[in-house]
Parts: sequence; structure tokens; C-alpha cells
Amino acid sequence: MLLSAAAALAAAEDAGVRTVTERIAAAHARATASVDSGAARATLARWVSATTSRALTPAA
Repeated sequence: MLLSAAAALAAAEDAGVRTVTERIAAAHARATASVDSGAARATLARWVSATTSRALTPAA
């Protein structure tokens, strides 16, 4: 899961002068920190809440 998250973060980053390997390594550290701190869980909870509330809201 962390490698997938790191790959997505690295793909979204401007290539600049860093290699793909360098970008993925840096992104892996960010993904690990996000999971360890609970930020990833909080983000997932917000996404679930937003999509669930929209799915249950009747169309106007």
C-alpha cells in the first residue's frame, strides 16, 4: 500500500531534476509519515463522509 501511495505521489510531482527513484523514495517517506501520524486515516474518513453524504442526498 505504501509503495502504491508513493508511486501516486511521485507521479503527481513535477519531475524537475530528480530521478523517478529519488521521487518515489521521497514520496514513500511522506506516505509512511502520513500513515504513522493518522493523517491518511483522517483523509480517508473525510472522503468516505463526503461520498456517502452525496450518495444519500436526493437530487434537486
